[in-house]
Amino acid sequence: MDSNFKIEGKLINLRATIKLDLKNYEKWNSPDLKTYQFDGPWYKSKELPLKGVINWRTRWLEGETKTPYPFLEIETKEKHHIGWVTVYYHEDDPHMTEIGINIPEDSYWGKGMGFEALCLWIDYLFNERDLTRLGFSTWEGNKSMLKVGEKLGFVEESRIRKGCEVNGVLYDRIKMGILRSEWKKKKECNA
Repeated sequence: MDSNFKIEGKLINLRATIKLDLKNYEKWNSPDLKTYQFDGPWYKSKELPLKGVINWRTRWLEGETKTPYPFLEIETKEKHHIGWVTVYYHEDDPHMTEIGINIPEDSYWGKGMGFEALCLWIDYLFNERDLTRLGFSTWEGNKSMLKVGEKLGFVEESRIRKGCEVNGVLYDRIKMGILRSEWKKKKECNA
């Protein structure tokens, strides 16, 4: 793994995981963080949210590395680690590839950093993988993610009405996607 790998943006950088990042993942491994109110809040797992992510990053750092990268860390220009982007890719069904983003450091929300991180990530994935489309799944209560998706050129591909329950209320689940051809036309990451 190239620990110096970095994709530079105007507001943030995407970079490879380093050992120091695990401390942040441990800190973020709390169900009380604001981010978990929006990232799959209908899951009723008894495990803390990041247990699997921490295990995955640990295995990655111990040598289970393979490019193209399946995840990258988000850092500010001042090198403050604030979150990550990921891809859910299956070689046997690459056309259903989905992306994700999480910024547990909520003081950085609403500043265009998530938008730029996803923009850089989408560009990287379309350049590094033979993909026809990328998508993401969310729910109607995650207004910020829906807004970012639309701004990036994603379109609503499906809606599962009353498909998730959050705090006793039923909400629609929403799947959004963008085609490689649409991305090539858009391809601007200006926030």
